Order: sequence, then structure tokens, then C-alpha cells
Amino acid sequence: MSRVLVELMPLALPFLLYGLYIWHLKRNGRDGPRVTPWFWLAAIGMTLVIAGMIIGGLIFGEAPGQYVPARFENGKIMPGRVK
Repeated sequence: MSRVLVELMPLALPFLLYGLYIWHLKRNGRDGPRVTPWFWLAAIGMTLVIAGMIIGGLIFGEAPGQYVPARFENGKIMPGRVK
């Protein structure tokens, strides 16, 4: 569940910030914009998601080596590892 939240946070961030902006305007007695910029909020969110995937791939790329899957050996389960 936490992984889903971490991956969806960049998409939701522009909407949350816009909501805080509207809340701040109404709290101070000002009128907000008449039309909500849904397209731009979604576009900024998707840009953040794509940038996060690219940066995450560059920083936390694949581990060097070959993955050896978990196996059953001598009555015990041996965990998977990178060789």
C-alpha cells in the first residue's frame, strides 16, 4: 500500500497544492478562479510522475549481477539473491 501511495503522490501533488491555494483564498475572503484548470493540473502531475520514474531509474537502477530466485534446498527455503 505504501508503494502505491509513493507512486501516486507526484500525480496528486498539484491537485493538493491547488486545493490549499483555493482554501487559502476563501479563508481570506477572496474569490478564487471561476474555472478549475484540470488539464494543467493533470499534465503537471503526469510530468512529475515521469520525471520521478526517470530519476528513480537513474539513481536506483538495477543491481549489478544475476538474480538467483528462491529455492528449496535440504528442507529449507533459501531466499533469492543477486549473484
